Amino acid sequence: MQTFDFNIGAEVHCTDGQCGRLLKVVVDPHTERVTDLIVEKGFILTTDKVLPVSVVEKATPEAVYLSTTGDQLADCADYREVEFSEPAPEWQETKRYRTGEVAHYAFRYGIALPDPVVPMVRQRVHEGVPSELAVLERGTPVHNVNGEMGKMDHVLVDRESGEISYVIVDRGLLSPSLVVPISKIGKVSEQSVTVKATDEELEEFSSYRVRDDADILAEVRDRLKRASLDFSGAKVTVANGMVQLTGTVPDVKAKRHAEAIASSVDGVLNVENSLHTDAAIVASVTGALASDPRTDLAVIGILNEQGLVTLKGQVDSPEIKEAAEEIAAQQPGVISVVNALEVKPDELTEQLKFRVILGTYFQP
Repeated sequence: MQTFDFNIGAEVHCTDGQCGRLLKVVVDPHTERVTDLIVEKGFILTTDKVLPVSVVEKATPEAVYLSTTGDQLADCADYREVEFSEPAPEWQETKRYRTGEVAHYAFRYGIALPDPVVPMVRQRVHEGVPSELAVLERGTPVHNVNGEMGKMDHVLVDRESGEISYVIVDRGLLSPSLVVPISKIGKVSEQSVTVKATDEELEEFSSYRVRDDADILAEVRDRLKRASLDFSGAKVTVANGMVQLTGTVPDVKAKRHAEAIASSVDGVLNVENSLHTDAAIVASVTGALASDPRTDLAVIGILNEQGLVTLKGQVDSPEIKEAAEEIAAQQPGVISVVNALEVKPDELTEQLKFRVILGTYFQP
């Protein structure tokens, strides 16, 4: 899974140079999908701009890279925050307070404010963003069932769907930041983000630390190399703190341990375990050969070592040999196929075929 790291305050680069900084992210609270980004004015922009997340090519903790030029970005909608005050809802319902409920400033010669005091509520409107969407920024309060647990720092977003994968929560100077998976996020609004977890459950969440992907990759590889199990067939890639494991390991135990080792490395946000096992590859190839009418009657031996599949045995024709190699190569986890099959027609089968041919030829 490819992930965008939308770090509030990160530089934003157009194809022709830096164009601003990431100011806020716009989220659909119903789908928890990031729809737009708000780029702060500066450099080539004279106003804050709202741009769709679809123009993002890459996003790291340091910078967001767009597929548009600065001139194209200038054509996006302007973003403004408009603040105003209006009477509180209860005032609008009751229209006025009774005299005993209103405090007036009195002085020696009488009352300075004879009119009733109207309680006001301060409101904020985001121009350039639909009203049904929530605008999140660094510092948005994050609450759990026990109260406020910290402030939102930034979000990690799935590149394909645009959905938030994780929310990074800053818990203050004395506590490590937490990586909160979206499955634990409840309500999302401009006022706050709600986490469905108690203080005790928060201790099970991963801590967040900004770390270079190259350093993470080196440590994961080193730990796998020093492990007692055989991980020589495993491949590791890292992007924005997200580790992906591919390749082949001997069995399910090794697959599970590889994920645990990668998850324990500092700076890793998530591990996508796409490892194949030798046993599973053999089973997959065996099943595919048995279900294909070209090879279902052939007796074929299968050996596998880290995705290198070897086919052994005897088959009746070159067509069957070719089909077996084609089928095996299409199975998940197979890197290459060594076709050691011998073409040697079965004598009994050939005799029966010959009799059928003769019977047909000499049929009266």
